[in-house]
Amino acid sequence: ALEKQDQKQVANLTLRQRTELHRTNPVCASCHKLLDPIGFGLENFDAIGRWRNQDDSGGAIDAAGELPGGKHFTSPKELKAIIAARKAELTRNLTEKLLAYALCRQLEGYDEIVVDQLMETIARDGHRMQTLITEIVTSYPFTHRHIQQPVTALVP
Repeated sequence: ALEKQDQKQVANLTLRQRTELHRTNPVCASCHKLLDPIGFGLENFDAIGRWRNQDDSGGAIDAAGELPGGKHFTSPKELKAIIAARKAELTRNLTEKLLAYALCRQLEGYDEIVVDQLMETIARDGHRMQTLITEIVTSYPFTHRHIQQPVTALVP
């Protein structure tokens, strides 16, 4: 992890340079090759969403990246356009992930009907996140879920 690297070695590096150094570890690289491009595309935003042109080390931000599939972008605006062009895929993926999280389980084939219904409702309301969350927490699978307690929780 970045925090385990020699702090003197990385102190004057940009986030991109530190991340690339971090990815030289094969254990880290497998996930970071997927996660980092999105992160680079959003690097102009600080932790609370304010725009910035320099990273924490004072270096200029390089927001360029390449997504899986080969799409390139050089700014958050271009990243947004790439994602917006795949709105249906993004909506389905987000819906499935949030529903699975809310149900505390992986989705099964029979959940596809609920996902399709959620997708229709979300689309009718302009793909608003508030609608997605409200529809999930009022859905039949959520209101009738059975969460099994771990065996250790049953032991006095």
